[in-house]
Amino acid sequence: MTHISKDGSREQAADRQPLDGGATIREGADDAFGKLLQLVRSVQNGMQNIDDRHGLSGSQLWALWQISARPGVRVSQLASALHIKPSTASNLLDKLELRQLVRRERRDADNRVVRLHLTDEGLELVKDIPGPMQGRLRGALGKMPQPVLGNLRQGIASLLELMGESTRRGTVQPKA
Repeated sequence: MTHISKDGSREQAADRQPLDGGATIREGADDAFGKLLQLVRSVQNGMQNIDDRHGLSGSQLWALWQISARPGVRVSQLASALHIKPSTASNLLDKLELRQLVRRERRDADNRVVRLHLTDEGLELVKDIPGPMQGRLRGALGKMPQPVLGNLRQGIASLLELMGESTRRGTVQPKA
């Protein structure tokens, strides 16, 4: 089936091709979109309570957990673990350092290598906060059968590519 697009050209109505069970591609896309929104909301709701109580963004909280799990981690390693650029990690760390939750140490001769540690206040905060929602999500992903997880990864990578987003590490820019 063809239809006329906004610019007047004829296009194949690919979103109306039947799928299994007589559903249309459009309905399948709508269902997938709904499930993605449900997942995002679940993560956001889990983080919202923590944001409200402690005044930290999800990214800041995730950074604190990463640093508590790996004291002395380098900024570049933290950025990689958070899937953000090192400059974004530095901005995030500026805010955590301002709140006296993190300290940066330079011990190498050239002072370029920065190691990250939680302050006593940062350690107390991490103890007070339940495990990250990202931890729940990662745990659930870890329980998935390998073929299903592989298909999920491939599907997400395809979706990101279609949206013009890079799937390389270090390209996501969360709210610091």
